[in-house]
Amino acid sequence: MPASLRIGTALAGAALTAAAVSISGSAVANAEAVVADPSAYLVGDTVYFSYGNMASCAIKPNGDVGCDATGYDLRWYGMAVTNLSIDAAFLPAHPALGPIGVHGRSGSPALTGGGPTPGSNSPYGPDATISYGGATCNGSGFRGVISCTSKGHHFNFGFVTDYN
Repeated sequence: MPASLRIGTALAGAALTAAAVSISGSAVANAEAVVADPSAYLVGDTVYFSYGNMASCAIKPNGDVGCDATGYDLRWYGMAVTNLSIDAAFLPAHPALGPIGVHGRSGSPALTGGGPTPGSNSPYGPDATISYGGATCNGSGFRGVISCTSKGHHFNFGFVTDYN
């Protein structure tokens, strides 16, 4: 087989592979995700929500966001902590200590694919997203993970734990 024919065959194969990946990738990217209306979760000027029996969270109007671990063993750089927060652009996600260490409120409505559900303790279902004050939190219904992003930093916990 001449070299030009081998190169042409390789290019055609690469183009078909790219097309197949593009087509299959678009089906995943179009998965249905529910975007929650933050006004349904407002108490005063703060959005409060829970995520299954794993987290109780708050988002302030200035973009400060934090979640308390409820019934979940949360680790931060190997240390057991009870919460993670983002409250300054110059600090990575970190635990808050003392009286400012609690973010959530008992009985907050659940962030689920079906909208706010008081008393729900199951995050599994469609993905759900809530944005307020420049912060965004996502609940992954498939994996049971809550992740929040604000001020150039993020944290997530549940099936996957990560923070920066």
